[in-house]
Amino acid sequence: MKSFILFSFFVSICFTAFSQSKDFEGYIIYRYSYFSPDGVDITEKMLVENDSVQHYYINRENYISYGQSQNFQQLYNSKTNRYFYPKNGNIMYLDAANAFGEKVKFKGISEEKIVLGKLCKGIEMTSGENSTIYFFSEEIKVNPEPFKNHNLGGFGPYLKETGGCLSLQIISKYEDYTLVMTAEFIQEIELTKDGFDIDALIVK
Repeated sequence: MKSFILFSFFVSICFTAFSQSKDFEGYIIYRYSYFSPDGVDITEKMLVENDSVQHYYINRENYISYGQSQNFQQLYNSKTNRYFYPKNGNIMYLDAANAFGEKVKFKGISEEKIVLGKLCKGIEMTSGENSTIYFFSEEIKVNPEPFKNHNLGGFGPYLKETGGCLSLQIISKYEDYTLVMTAEFIQEIELTKDGFDIDALIVK
């Protein structure tokens, strides 16, 4: 059976000397909060079975994330356009070209927020009955071109719509709860390609 290597060493070995560039490359920590449909904070209850944070790494072509225990959450490789995720002790993948749902639609919203001292504009993405609100800063952006075929979850269309801006807060509304992901730390730094190698995640 395949199992995961927990990349507790990812931070210490995957960074190289930082050089200034216009496209963001680095590390974002998102904190999770959960709310009931009527707005009650149910974070403590939900964290019994869910992660409390996401450690998100992105370079010019790929991204990967881990939970608070350095447990693997997801990896996207733009060259293969595959989205990898854990399931029952194995690493599975999907073709990220498939949206698996209705076509996403976007509309701007008037609300703005300050996250980590950065002014963030808002945009709502809908697909069928699903709705996600993104607050993004124009200071934190990537080139959307390498991610243009990432239709899964609407990531590619979102980057195209915002000019490559990464979200600093994401509000995802589901039938039973609302998940709010808020950035609490950002580090712009060059990452090595080894940190995005799916083969390195698997013990055969």
